Amino acid sequence: MSESKADDVQTGEKKIAEYVEPLEKRISELEALIKQLTAKSERATDQSKDATPGKDQTPKKSRYRNVLRKWNKDKGAHEDHDVAAGSSQEQKEEVAFTFIRIYDPSTGEKGAYSQIEIKDEPLIKLLDKEIGQYPGVNFNTDTVTLQGPFPAIVHHWEKLQMRATQAPETQECQDLAALLERIRAAPDLTEYFKLQGSADATKVVTFQTMWTAFAPGTLVVVRPFMNTEQIMRVQDSPVPGPSEQNFSRLYLGAYNWDWDGHNLKRVEHFFDLKRFRGTKNVKSLPAIPLDLHDKRDDLIKTARERSKLFLRYTVHCKTPSEQVLQYKGPGYIEEKKKSARNENQHGDPDEDSDYDTLSPEDENAGKIMNFKGDFIADAQAYLQKTGSGMTLGHGGRFPYPDEQQETESEVLAFRELVGKMDSKEDLDPENDNFLLFPPRLLGYATKERMWAQISLDSKFVAEAKKGDSNIFQNKLELEQRYKDMIESLVTAHVQNQKDELKRIQDPVEGKGKGLVLLFHGPPGVGKTLTAEAIATHTGKPLFVVSVAEIGLDASRAERKLEKIFALATRWQAVLLIDEADVFLEARDNTSPAERNALVSVLLRVLEYYEGIIIMTTNRIRSIDVAVISRIHLAVQYRDLNTQQMIGIFAYYLDQLEPELLHDRLEIDRFIKGYGDHYQLNGRQIRNVVMVAQAYASQGKIKRQQGTDQAPDRGGPNEPIQGYPGRGYPMRGPDEDRRGGYGPPGGGFYDPGYSQVYSPYGSQDRRHHGDGLAAQRPDGKMTEAHLKLACEMTRSFQEKLKDDTKIRRANNEAVS
Repeated sequence: MSESKADDVQTGEKKIAEYVEPLEKRISELEALIKQLTAKSERATDQSKDATPGKDQTPKKSRYRNVLRKWNKDKGAHEDHDVAAGSSQEQKEEVAFTFIRIYDPSTGEKGAYSQIEIKDEPLIKLLDKEIGQYPGVNFNTDTVTLQGPFPAIVHHWEKLQMRATQAPETQECQDLAALLERIRAAPDLTEYFKLQGSADATKVVTFQTMWTAFAPGTLVVVRPFMNTEQIMRVQDSPVPGPSEQNFSRLYLGAYNWDWDGHNLKRVEHFFDLKRFRGTKNVKSLPAIPLDLHDKRDDLIKTARERSKLFLRYTVHCKTPSEQVLQYKGPGYIEEKKKSARNENQHGDPDEDSDYDTLSPEDENAGKIMNFKGDFIADAQAYLQKTGSGMTLGHGGRFPYPDEQQETESEVLAFRELVGKMDSKEDLDPENDNFLLFPPRLLGYATKERMWAQISLDSKFVAEAKKGDSNIFQNKLELEQRYKDMIESLVTAHVQNQKDELKRIQDPVEGKGKGLVLLFHGPPGVGKTLTAEAIATHTGKPLFVVSVAEIGLDASRAERKLEKIFALATRWQAVLLIDEADVFLEARDNTSPAERNALVSVLLRVLEYYEGIIIMTTNRIRSIDVAVISRIHLAVQYRDLNTQQMIGIFAYYLDQLEPELLHDRLEIDRFIKGYGDHYQLNGRQIRNVVMVAQAYASQGKIKRQQGTDQAPDRGGPNEPIQGYPGRGYPMRGPDEDRRGGYGPPGGGFYDPGYSQVYSPYGSQDRRHHGDGLAAQRPDGKMTEAHLKLACEMTRSFQEKLKDDTKIRRANNEAVS
């Protein structure tokens, strides 16, 4: 038994030795491997230290906290809860930033939003250097708070990513990288980063991510003024706040440079971005980043051209005459709704209602209309008169406060730069501020007598007409002695204003320096035309006001006249007071006190006016002696004589293209032989020429529309079939034939029957109504068209005279 046991023990020890020996060998190999790896690690560390001496290569832990901030109803305050368990106080002291998710149990996740608090000074300085100024963010504090969706970070995302990789071994870059990663994972930006994976990431947005396309400082293309594309710079991105997640719209704030009559100002405008579903291409939004616009280069070129025009008629205007331009095109006017605030207790319009600012409900009360004629670019007067501010059409505007404007270095520097420029100097192509001027001017349209905003499109704007010394001789139908006298007075007055020559002085300093002219006579004989000729001769704008604009209340009329005279002086305009009867009639004891007061008002204001003032009237019975003493020249206009009438007809016919007239010689022959028979004034002559031409043109229109069959044409000197000779109907057979004209056999029909076109090409001599002229298929005007228009005008005048006689007879019978 003992031998058997001994054998078993010996056998077991042999087996153990067989296992232990390989194990010991393996352990020895592992120990050698560990020593080898340790040596390599130490060599790598030494090499790293040698490459970057003084740098601590010890791996850093994450230096930020995740916090859930919940509202505690019982305590009435928020409470912070660390999301990561086991955070020690030591770890909290090393925190570079804290990511906070603010959650209100009453609104749930829909009302939750994110916030980041940055306290690490090196990280704050790095962000300040890379981002700089950003609306709503201040980096000059111990703790910087960023509100989700963190626009300051997102708008500089690529720049910050590059910065984080420039020195990844530094603590601030590691913190920056951790900050970017934490923001990328924020619920506020899930939608945005999901879109970043698409091919059109820079062009497609949702309503919630729309703000990412409009970083502050971005140049955008908008259409606030009459749908005209213009460039502005983004000031406020349309970032939805926590309470705006379900809003129906957001607002983009962008600014342009503008002129208030004294200084250049930055004016911010807000654009309505309405909610939409799904995604949209950025190019379909109301505002488009300039760099994404299909016509970027063309827009920049157009903007620079408009900016030169804008500066020419605003900042670079040295004299009032430089403010005047010729304009033919659309413009925007503001219309105030009538309301109780514009009436006094007597129900009369308030005297200064024109100067009231628009109320909120009136803000969009405007319209677009066409203008033609002189336009005076005067932003200061426009702003004072309308009270609407520096708007673009009816768009809202929010100019920066003056005190802020004066302290901003950018504003002051740009003002100085523009102020030193010559009006003909090219704009700096590197300075994009020159792209930001508005596409419109503020001022006054003299012909329409309206305050308006006009387009700076070059096809609508032209230089103002310079003084025309021949205007009196070539255009004005007036006795020669009056022409010469008016021209001499006006020329001398303008020269005296330019040169301080010795001239007759009023005993009282400052009085009697103006030129006062009175034109009186029947309507349509050239009174207003003479005033226009004076304005053209002097190269000044014509500023027309009526008594209706001044009012009949003496106290208010005086203040309004003072304002009108101040504007006329400011613009160095020729002032025309049309239909000034109430200001001129003689004062006596039987006249109403109110009317006597109006005459006194005019006299007081007239005393110190230094410009040219013209008053017209056609109903004057007696002129006040005091007014007469202040008038330098009074011109009486009588009904037109034959030569004047012929001249006015020729003036308007010359304005028509020759191809619009069938035979100018025959038309002139009719005017010379029979024109004075109708006793027309100048305005009526203009009207009958317009009516005749319009009526003649309908023949061509009807033929083009296929409503009439064109007759066969003969040779050059042969009559058109259906219109033999120049045969146009004059009167019916039962009418008075004294109006018939033309030599026998001279190609005219005897004015007995109307000659109307027959579809069969033959003459139809049936009676054809009340003398209607046949229409030529080529639309050309003949003497017959002109005679028809003259007869209709004359017939209307005779009817009015007959009605007047009947009324007088009835009144006498009643009395």
